[in-house]
Amino acid sequence: MALKHIFGETPVIKILDFLIDHKGYDYSKTEIAEHAGIGWTTINRHWGNLEDWNLVTPTRKIGRATLYKLNEENPIVSQLLEFDEVAATYMSERIAEQELRATVATPVPAAAH
Repeated sequence: MALKHIFGETPVIKILDFLIDHKGYDYSKTEIAEHAGIGWTTINRHWGNLEDWNLVTPTRKIGRATLYKLNEENPIVSQLLEFDEVAATYMSERIAEQELRATVATPVPAAAH
């Protein structure tokens, strides 16, 4: 989920972010589009580029649908996974610091006697 927070919500980022968050699982393009919050036309416009760069790989067919998953053997994907992990940790630490500052800055009312 870190990719969207850093790079914005472009269709490719939404696709990659969904697949990173669900690495190891395979999905049809229809499912990926639905879960990534993009339309069928949009996923098809960008899918060829993801395949050309070998970022996604087909896993199996169910009926007429081909299922795909993130290609974790691709060195670019490996770096994206590492980046996502570091970014998620960084974001969590920032949120924790902000919450701590907000807690410290808010005085606790004294108990009424």
